Amino acid sequence: MQRFVSFRLAAAGGGVLALLLVLGAFAPSSHAQQSRDTTQITFDEAVRTALDQNTNVKRAQAQARQSNVEVRAEWMDFAPDLSLSTDLSRRVGRNFSQVTGSFTTQSTDRFGLTGRSSVTLFNGFENVSSLQQAQQQATADKTNLKRTRREVAFTVMDQFISLVESREIVRVRREQVQAQRKRLRQIREFVDAGSRPKSDEFTAEADLAEAEQQLLQAKREREVAKTQLIQTLQLNPRQAYDFQVPDLEEATLGAAQYDLSALINEAFRKRLDLKVAQAERRAAQQGIRSAKASYYPSLSISGRYGTDWSSRGRLPDPDGQGFISPGFTEQLDNNRGGGISLSLNIPIFNRLQRSTQVEQAQVRAQNAKYQLQDKRQQVALQVRQSYLDYKNAVQQLEAANKRLRAAKRARTAAQERYQLGSADIVELQNAIRDYVDAASQQVRARYQLILQQKRIDYNVGRLSPSEPLLGQPATQ
Repeated sequence: MQRFVSFRLAAAGGGVLALLLVLGAFAPSSHAQQSRDTTQITFDEAVRTALDQNTNVKRAQAQARQSNVEVRAEWMDFAPDLSLSTDLSRRVGRNFSQVTGSFTTQSTDRFGLTGRSSVTLFNGFENVSSLQQAQQQATADKTNLKRTRREVAFTVMDQFISLVESREIVRVRREQVQAQRKRLRQIREFVDAGSRPKSDEFTAEADLAEAEQQLLQAKREREVAKTQLIQTLQLNPRQAYDFQVPDLEEATLGAAQYDLSALINEAFRKRLDLKVAQAERRAAQQGIRSAKASYYPSLSISGRYGTDWSSRGRLPDPDGQGFISPGFTEQLDNNRGGGISLSLNIPIFNRLQRSTQVEQAQVRAQNAKYQLQDKRQQVALQVRQSYLDYKNAVQQLEAANKRLRAAKRARTAAQERYQLGSADIVELQNAIRDYVDAASQQVRARYQLILQQKRIDYNVGRLSPSEPLLGQPATQ
């Protein structure tokens, strides 16, 4: 009987050991059969969807279009304007006729047609400065659109990595539940055989309940990560989605050598938000020139040409028989006329509005300068922090790998000691718990290293939505 119990004990222990050894593989888990109404989305599709649907990108696009419209409007300030006006009126009651030179009470109909045009010859180069300011602002908004697209692409990548990490944690927790269930069955056999006390069974049941609770929490974290992706992609929350896990190659985990000073210099050259701040500062400087233009005189030229018709229009009769009334077309032809004028406006005093506008423009330019300085400092600190985080992530992964190997050996030893009866349930429980926790931390450390590598590329300005950001989708 003792040999039979020992054989059962060894077989059960070997089964638990074989099952728990699966935790060290960390191979990508296969997806369950998807329902027909589930939409499958790969990483590249998610990036494209975000660039098409994300509201931040749409707002940046609208701002860029508005800037282009303003540039076109500033260009039109150099062109002459042209207007055509017409009026049709009837006068009743007593009025004076310039034709007859007397007062009458006859109703008078009148029709007039006039064309006008004017062009600014000089306005203190205000139109030139305004055009350059609009062009610089358009450049800033266009660059900001590129920066927003990169930011959204990186956000999708960040959230995808978080989703992959949460799925791996769910897999670890699920395998922990399976192992705890198998261990509970094994301990019940020991209790039934009388080789273990009843309290070991109660402890195993509590461990299984804790593992199931941790699995539920891991599933919730996975759904939170998926919800964040749905929010970024602006997808319909009513539908079901399956985000395909990209193949994060092991080569990605290789420790890279970075030089902090070189990274900061590269960020100063490539970061689009720095280019946006530089363009906005140049636009603000042009705003000062535009405001100072109000101190100079302005010169414009205008022209007018038109004709009219009146129901009381009369001309002297060539035969000396009084007056004749020409027809509509004839009056329009006879009454043609126009003129050209040159207008000079010299500002003298406008209640200090000009100086106020200049001072406001100078303040805006000074603020733009400070914003550029702050942005350079912010970029340098972001690069520095990502560099330090990457070094820490490398050390964290190394420590997590060592801990996982040690926890694996401790778990195996505790399992063997428990089988031989030299270890109690608490020792085995702690060893298994430490191993599962070490496996979870190793998963997090692995994906944190991948994320920190990408974060360095993002903070330096290397990432581009048009280039691959992660590996190819894993085969299902």
